[in-house]
Amino acid sequence: MTTATPPGSSAYEERGEIRRRVAAGEPLVGALRTNFFRAAHALDPTAVEDSLAVLPGNRGIEIYSSLLAWAPLSKGERVLDVGCGSGGAARAAAAIVGGEGSVIGVDPCREAIEAAAERTPPGVRISYRRGVAESMPFVADRSIDCAVASLAIEEFSDLERAMQEIMRVLRPGGRFVASVMAFDRLRPMDASFMGAVIAVIGLRAPGALAGRASRASIPDEPADARAFTGAGLLTVEEQEVQLAAVMETTDDAWRLFGRSHLAHLLDEEGQEELRKAVEPRLPHTLYLPVRFLRTRRPG
Repeated sequence: MTTATPPGSSAYEERGEIRRRVAAGEPLVGALRTNFFRAAHALDPTAVEDSLAVLPGNRGIEIYSSLLAWAPLSKGERVLDVGCGSGGAARAAAAIVGGEGSVIGVDPCREAIEAAAERTPPGVRISYRRGVAESMPFVADRSIDCAVASLAIEEFSDLERAMQEIMRVLRPGGRFVASVMAFDRLRPMDASFMGAVIAVIGLRAPGALAGRASRASIPDEPADARAFTGAGLLTVEEQEVQLAAVMETTDDAWRLFGRSHLAHLLDEEGQEELRKAVEPRLPHTLYLPVRFLRTRRPG
């Protein structure tokens, strides 16, 4: 697995401790879950952009530009990318809003912010800030035309507070668009494939199957739906899309799974077991279900 932070670092040590705890059955919820995501992103801050955003989608879907087109964005608008990671959506937004617009990228992971800055060409109007979705005091009230969260809101520690904060920064009529994984929408043949993967997690890291992993995908869970409506946002519109991961060999599969959160949960023996579980099911094209969400602030 590609890492940005070397063995011996605090993120590396923290991931090891989290692995031990979830292997012993401690539920991956609350602070443990938050710390896991931050350690995983510190160790591989470009994983989402390099392994998921490159996958082709049905109907010509592209994970960043298609979401922004659904917003839709216009020249001169002010955009907030919440959980920006290595900046893929922020750069795509900057290309649309142009020099008259502006983009703020926010992420809690220092390594992700550094990677985003490195990948942003000079002169592009993006300001990267370290922060969490639940508290963004550096963004003024009603100052944002469109907020974006690309494959990020599953990792918010408090979805209700995050939606309230997004509501605060949106201007009246401002939009919020997001993409989320929707594994409860897998095709039967893909559910069988992923079942073999989850079986390894259940054996090696049983605590990881608690919390959101056992809930419906956003916004189908009632508590998630209430987070949107409770903040005052309008009814969420949904669009289902798919990304195609073509896996002819084990190396193909590992280019996807090896940089996923699943791999971060497993020690070396567990990762090898995961590779062995996937190998007899190849070749296989895994259609990853993604849901685009769109809502706005009234006004």
